[in-house]
Amino acid sequence: MARLGYGGSFGFLVAVLGIGVGGLIFYKSFRTVMRLRDSPPAQFFNVSEKWTAEQREAEEHLARAYWARAVNVSRMQPYGSRLPDEPPETFNVDVKAFPSAVESAAAARLRYWRNLREMWFLPEAWKTSYEWHMDWLFRGTNF
Repeated sequence: MARLGYGGSFGFLVAVLGIGVGGLIFYKSFRTVMRLRDSPPAQFFNVSEKWTAEQREAEEHLARAYWARAVNVSRMQPYGSRLPDEPPETFNVDVKAFPSAVESAAAARLRYWRNLREMWFLPEAWKTSYEWHMDWLFRGTNF
């Protein structure tokens, strides 16, 4: 019986092309994302032995509040990038809800920004996740 169409090699070619295109889409869409961990590393806290228990507790709450802001910064500044010398406007907490027990609000903000800049390059401060992104399709095919 005679074969109709292009024969078996065409089907094989379509399958190979389909697998290749599918693999390319998977490769371009599956990305490694580095984000700061949800809880700060121990080095981020500035605790002095001279402080009272209330001061240490207040500073721990303040540090955690600034770390939450740092997690937001990490969405705009990727791992390995250089942070600016001065903190951005978004790196700010409500000073009434999180008062510093040892210094002014402005000084505490700068101190925690310096701490963040020191932690920024430590791999243990970051977590790795893998995310599916198809945004490259809408930006164009930049292979």
